[in-house]
Amino acid sequence: MLDPHIEYYNAAVDAIQAGRLAEALTAAENSLTENPKDLETWQLYVVVLNALGRHDDARKATEKLEQIGVSEADRYLLKASEAASSGDLPAVIAHYESALETGGERTEIHSGYALALMESGRPAEALAAARTAVSLAPDDARANYALGHVLRLREEKEEALIALTKAVAAEPDLMLAVYEQGMLLVDKDRLEEALKNFSRYLEIHPSDSGARQAVEGIHFRMRPETR
Repeated sequence: MLDPHIEYYNAAVDAIQAGRLAEALTAAENSLTENPKDLETWQLYVVVLNALGRHDDARKATEKLEQIGVSEADRYLLKASEAASSGDLPAVIAHYESALETGGERTEIHSGYALALMESGRPAEALAAARTAVSLAPDDARANYALGHVLRLREEKEEALIALTKAVAAEPDLMLAVYEQGMLLVDKDRLEEALKNFSRYLEIHPSDSGARQAVEGIHFRMRPETR
């Protein structure tokens, strides 16, 4: 069973994906109530506040966390979150690199860095960062998600499915991993398993058109005349 703050964190991520920012804010606040020193939730909280246009509150949240006491690397991670809120990808990467210089071998730094590198079109570096994240914490859900995501976009589907399956096993409610695992299961013609993934995803994101199209496509392929 997941810790309550992780469940709230995942709920906040899911709400952000669905564009439900007020719900995301509440979930992030609940996560911080359960674990006031969880840096990833603070990062997410700052992102949501900025997305809502509450920039002063976002700055105050950052200041409050610094009062609680964070490392220099953690400060760079917060700056990376703020840069992500404004779509400044080069700044995001620069802050992650600074965090790596000051924070050393921390799984969440490498996994976040991997995702940012992949988004910026640097797949070889992204893969190296994701592999480092998993080497530091082989069973970590978000590290395995980062690796699976990078591998999937690199068309290395067999290994991507292994990593995403580990991510879902570690955190069944990590919907990003559930969705991408479903995509790879479709590619492998494991349609009944894929259908379960997308059905679970739609329970959280009922209006997601991509997931609905995936379900329709699976049902079509499962028809006897198309097998």
